[in-house]
Amino acid sequence: MSTLFCDAVRGAVRARACDGAASSAALDAGVSALAQLVRPSATVFYRIGEDQEPSGFELFGMAETMHRTWLQRYCPLDPLHPSRFAARQANVLTLDSELPATVRGGSIYWQRFLNAYQVVDVMEVLLRDGARPAAAFSLLRMAPAEPFAVEDLGRARAVQPLLEAALIPAVRDERPLRTAAGGPRLTHREQQIAQLVRDGRANKEIARMLDLSQPTVKTHLLRMYRKLGVSSRTELIGMLFL
Repeated sequence: MSTLFCDAVRGAVRARACDGAASSAALDAGVSALAQLVRPSATVFYRIGEDQEPSGFELFGMAETMHRTWLQRYCPLDPLHPSRFAARQANVLTLDSELPATVRGGSIYWQRFLNAYQVVDVMEVLLRDGARPAAAFSLLRMAPAEPFAVEDLGRARAVQPLLEAALIPAVRDERPLRTAAGGPRLTHREQQIAQLVRDGRANKEIARMLDLSQPTVKTHLLRMYRKLGVSSRTELIGMLFL
């Protein structure tokens, strides 16, 4: 096992814990480990609900506009959507296994989304709570980077149990953000703010943590109130988390 891999493992183990600050540190350590071992161009961490829908996205190196486009137009078409791998035994999946190069020419998802954003490969690293996928890392390679190699898959498989042990306890203890089928979708920024509201953060704290102005945080909150038909923070938490 390489020194690089050992250092990544030790960093994630030290960060393991279930309270908010420590679970954030564990996630940062996991992203850092994958960045060193697999070298993605962008990373997305997300939770997977009992309904097999992804939520609670954390973006690392991906533009929010790209993520918003995926949510609004291409999420159901994604060949690596959680609903498609819930019954699988494998914990590391690749775009090539789900959308082989031989059929990409006829794929709307490939032609209009991945290719449009210069994505050359995608790898999903699943984290399970028992048998159920509860969270995942989506790792993207973008041009001019090369697709993931066999060695990259091996490293991802090797670090997956550690990531699972470090992060699943925190994911299990979270109250996940609920989204009704066909209901209004929150943007990534709105999801971040909603989760901080759930954690009892005041607007001033949210603004500092997300590097926003307080008026901007207030604007996001009011927009969420209108989307969800609520009128207070308490109702917002009840609608999304309880």
